[in-house]
Amino acid sequence: MSAPKQIERVGSLFSTLSDKSKPFLEKCSKTKFLAIVDYERASDEYVKLVRKTLSTKSLGIADVDDCQGSLSNVKSALDSLQLNTGLMDALENLRSTYLESMLKPAFKRYLQSESCAKGDIEKLYMNALKIDSLIEVMQFMKRIERIQ
Repeated sequence: MSAPKQIERVGSLFSTLSDKSKPFLEKCSKTKFLAIVDYERASDEYVKLVRKTLSTKSLGIADVDDCQGSLSNVKSALDSLQLNTGLMDALENLRSTYLESMLKPAFKRYLQSESCAKGDIEKLYMNALKIDSLIEVMQFMKRIERIQ
């Protein structure tokens, strides 16, 4: 595939994902705003958002042992119901593992093959964006917690 064709495919992918990511990013923004006015309630909402977002089914990682282990660590950290470094480390590890084990190989296939399904790469990229957004929300909430 020629380079201009690859750039066109990537541009189309990001344009589609920009529209699809808005509802999730709005939930993240609402959680951050809530943290400013009611930190405890925001913490509860954040834990619910993480649990809902990171279900094995929605991430599509049933067959990937590395990602399963990382996801298990996140779920264990969530059981404490506290936003602590253990949860942050587990989320960052999940992001790293997901990028290396799932997104990178799929993205390479997507760029190299016209027959690679755009919907598959969209879902993987959207999941990576969600994981990254969850980390960003937690970082924000930790900053708010320190100043309260």
